[in-house]
Amino acid sequence: MNKLLVSAIAGAAGLTLLLGGAGTFALWNSSTSIAGGTITAGTLLVADSAPTNGVWKSGSTVITMSSYRIVPGDTITYTKSVDITATGDNLVATAVVDPASIVPTNAATPADVKLASYITKTAALAITGSGITGTSPSLTITPTATGGATRTATVTVSVTFPKNGTPGFENDAKLGSVNLGALAVTLTQTT
Repeated sequence: MNKLLVSAIAGAAGLTLLLGGAGTFALWNSSTSIAGGTITAGTLLVADSAPTNGVWKSGSTVITMSSYRIVPGDTITYTKSVDITATGDNLVATAVVDPASIVPTNAATPADVKLASYITKTAALAITGSGITGTSPSLTITPTATGGATRTATVTVSVTFPKNGTPGFENDAKLGSVNLGALAVTLTQTT
C-alpha cells in the first residue's frame, strides 16, 4: 500500500476518534432552593368618595354650572373629595385632569369645539391630603396602611377661559358649550 494512502487512512481514523470523544464531554450542574420569601404587588386607586359633594366656584362664589356664563379671563374651580388607596414602597405618581373628560357639548358645533380646546389647555389640578406631597403633575403618595386602607383627599380642578390681549381673539368660542359632567382625574404611577 502506498505510504500516502496509509497515512490518510490513519489520520481519518484518528480524527473520527477525536470527534467521537467530543460528543461525550460533560458539563456538570447542580441547583438548590434558597427560600426567598413572598412578594406582594401594591396598588394605586382613586375613587369618587361622594359623587354629589363637588362644588363649582367663580372666585369664592358658588355657581350653578347650568346657568353660569363663562367669559374670557374667567377661572372657575371644582372642589370635591376622593378616596385614594396607595400601597407600595417608593410610590410616586402623576396626577392630571384627563383631557378627554373635557368635551364639547356638540362636537359638530365649532364654538363648542373651540371653547373645549381653550379650557382643556388651561385645566390645572391640585390634590391635598394626608400622605400626599408635591404638586401636580408630580406627586409623592405615602403608602396607606397594609391591607389597602383608603385616605380621603381634596381635589381642586381649575379651568380658565383665557383672555388674549387682542380684542375679539376669543370670538370663535362665543356661545360655545362644554360638558364637564364627566370630569376625570387620573393618577398614574411613575416609579
